[in-house]
Order: sequence, then C-alpha cells, then structure tokens
Amino acid sequence: MSPDLTSIELFLKALTLGNLSRAAEQSHLSLSAASRRLSLLEQHFKVALLVRTSTGVQPTPAGQALADHARSILRAVDVMHADLADFAKGATGRVSLYANSSAMSQELPRQLTQWSELHPGIRIDIREERSREILLAVRDGVADVGIVTTLPEARDLYFKAYCRDRLCLIVPQGHPFKMSHARFEDLLGYDFVGLEDNAAITPLITEAAAAVSMPLRLRVQVRSFEAVCRLIAAGQGVGVLPQGAVQIFRKEMDLRFIEIDDPWADRQMYLCRRREPPSLASHALFDYLAGFQQDGAVAREGDR
Repeated sequence: MSPDLTSIELFLKALTLGNLSRAAEQSHLSLSAASRRLSLLEQHFKVALLVRTSTGVQPTPAGQALADHARSILRAVDVMHADLADFAKGATGRVSLYANSSAMSQELPRQLTQWSELHPGIRIDIREERSREILLAVRDGVADVGIVTTLPEARDLYFKAYCRDRLCLIVPQGHPFKMSHARFEDLLGYDFVGLEDNAAITPLITEAAAAVSMPLRLRVQVRSFEAVCRLIAAGQGVGVLPQGAVQIFRKEMDLRFIEIDDPWADRQMYLCRRREPPSLASHALFDYLAGFQQDGAVAREGDR
C-alpha cells in the first residue's frame, strides 16, 4: 500500500520541527501512533528515513530525498484542492496562458481583466516565460495559449498576430548621443546592458552587430527589463528593449528613448496554440486576444 498523505505530512513536520513529539501533537496524533506511521514509511521504502537522537530527529540522505519529493506532492495536492474549489464555486472552465515579459509589461494585464469580467466562470492560470519556453509549453500541452515574439518555421502550431512590439535604444538622459533616431550600428561603440542569452532580444542584437561586422560590447546581462533600465540609468551602458514595455520607467529613471531605424527593430508578437481543436474556453480567450491586433500587424493565421 502506498504511503498516505497524513504520514507524509507528519514526516515533513517532524523534519521541520526536529522533534517527533511536537509533530505528533500538531498532527493531533499520539506519539505512539506517530512513531508507528513513520515506521511504516520506512518499511514501505525499505530504508531508514530518520535518525533519532536524544534531542530530536534528523533526516538520513534517503529521508532528505523523500522530503524533497513530499513537498512537491503536497504542493500539487494544494493546487488540486484550489482547482476543485473553483469548480465548486461555479467555475465552468480553465485556461493556461503563458506570455513573454514584453506582453506582461504592456496591455495584456488590462485585457485579461476585461476578459475575466466578461467570463467570470473561466479561470486563467497565467505564467511569464521566455518565448522559447512558451513554445515548448504549448507544444507539450502544458499551456493552452502562448504569447511569443519568436515565430518559428515549425508547422505544428497555429499562430495569429497579436500586437506590435517595437524595440528602441535606451540611454541615460545625459548621454552624449543626442539623435532621436539612429541606426543600431551608430551606438555599437558604447557598452551595452542586456538581457540573458535565452531572451529573444539578445541573439537579435548580437546578429545585428555581426551583420555590420562590429562587436557588441555586452558588458552586463540581467534577467528583467527593470534591471536593464536601472543599470542604464546608473551609467553602466546603453540597451535595447521593447519601447511599450519599459515606457513606465522612462520618467522615473530619467531615460531617453532613441528610435531604431533598422527593420529588425519593428517586431511582431503572436498568439499561438496547438493545431488540434482547443477547448471552448481556450478558443474563446485566443480569439478575444486576437481581437486586439493593432492596425498594420502582419497576419500569419492559417498559412503556417
């Protein structure tokens, strides 16, 4: 027989408290009943899980491994209870949406608020990821709907234009380069602050520099748009980010935005989903977000 959740919770409490008696008390069990449950756990796995000392209990290496798995199991159980509680309260559907940082920093939160007001019975689980991870999640069925900037050549997903995502050069207000428009190569003599290599922008600007046979002096790489902006404001370099996503930092950090005249800076964001028929809820959300497509967006619907 597999271990029950009560025994697993008791085991974790004993590790957290370092004391089986206190763990038994918090679990509303007698000490003998608690000891019996832990003994059955050890018999089930055929390995010692706890070292009992005069001052309490400590995990063996096997016990530590069990603790890691047990925490994951209990988190999954909590999510299960939360999901079913939503249905008990009248929920009629659920959609998993993965979006990139640029979408999350622009109009998407407001659009989702409007959606929820129109569809109060449908729960949206939202996660922020890089475009590459989003595509994998949609392919694997982990995400129902994705919002990405990267548009791959693969034909296993369905794409639809969502909104423009124009990149701009960002410099401190007092930067010596005073032009309001520039070619990317005009600033390649300066140090750059950028995102990590797995962000879609980083290979894009690296390839743009290589195309004009100039090095990209990428001195600092960080995870977030805000961190890039703060480092630029502190004089650590210049950067390239989506203009709409970082507009909020412009005044606060005293930054200046320079339009990039290169065609690659005019990016497009896309909605994506699997090609097989989606659930009614995910299909409705996909079409709702596609309705916000800005004028002039590059349509890429059923042709992929």
